[in-house]
Amino acid sequence: MRFTPFLLALAWFGSVAAAPPAIIDLTGDFTRIAHESEGLPAATRVARFKAAMATRIPGFYDAARVGAPVAEYDSYIARALERFPAIEAKFTARAAAVAGQLAAAQADFARTFPDSGAQDQPAPPTYLLHSLGEMDGGTREIGGRTVLVFGADVIARVHRDDANERPFFQHELFHVYHEPRFGTCKANWCSLWEEGMATYVAARLNPGARDDELLLPAADMAKIAADLPAAICAMRPLLISESQADYRKLFNGGSSLSGLPERSGYFVGYLVAQKLGAGRSLPELAAWSPAEARARIFAVLDELAPACQDRPR
Repeated sequence: MRFTPFLLALAWFGSVAAAPPAIIDLTGDFTRIAHESEGLPAATRVARFKAAMATRIPGFYDAARVGAPVAEYDSYIARALERFPAIEAKFTARAAAVAGQLAAAQADFARTFPDSGAQDQPAPPTYLLHSLGEMDGGTREIGGRTVLVFGADVIARVHRDDANERPFFQHELFHVYHEPRFGTCKANWCSLWEEGMATYVAARLNPGARDDELLLPAADMAKIAADLPAAICAMRPLLISESQADYRKLFNGGSSLSGLPERSGYFVGYLVAQKLGAGRSLPELAAWSPAEARARIFAVLDELAPACQDRPR
């Protein structure tokens, strides 16, 4: 999700658009290595994989990037190779569909944001690969540059077979578009706005999209909505924090505030963006600086949960 979290391989439009970046498809590399190393010791398979991928996407399959011990990260690679036969057919099919779906999503996105991909803010390199379970999509910093990554393994595992992927791609496209325009903003309320806006943009560009296609599980939304003021009051202290531990409670799976679903910050952020979006264009919202956004965001939170409007902001 700062995770933010993936996307852009197609054409970027506009009168000053940069050359369209090609999607760099590494799914075939994973498949080839899995087949060629089948039956070999796990350590040998891992070594061959790392050697091959080090030249294809330097720094991505690196334990240091994710803060994991080398032995632990190597076990992720070994497990992914071992389990690949069970997902290969679905992995291959979803990977094959991504490029065309992404191109269609970008063409639609560019009609609303015609300055996307402008020469002063060109699209990042875009990779399609096996993410070892890390992500379905998002941006990553590798070797001092931002890249957009789509994990065909997680898309195949998590996304419904009948899902319209356009909202998902446009969610990630918005992050790529918005991040350089919004600038540096480290507090967790910034992420509430960034993720809420990405979800809201996907919803506005795709009327009728299902909750799961917007990355908003219906059951979780219902639980938050059942006592929205209490949920917001619980979140308020975390929103002014810059702590990654607090960020994870709001936006990551596997961690949450007590009594709230995982990733509850996405839904509350979406509600804030929805409120602020009434009567405004998407480009207008996307152009706000952190200073312009902050007062408006907390005003909406005060409106939705007046009992805790006196809390720090």
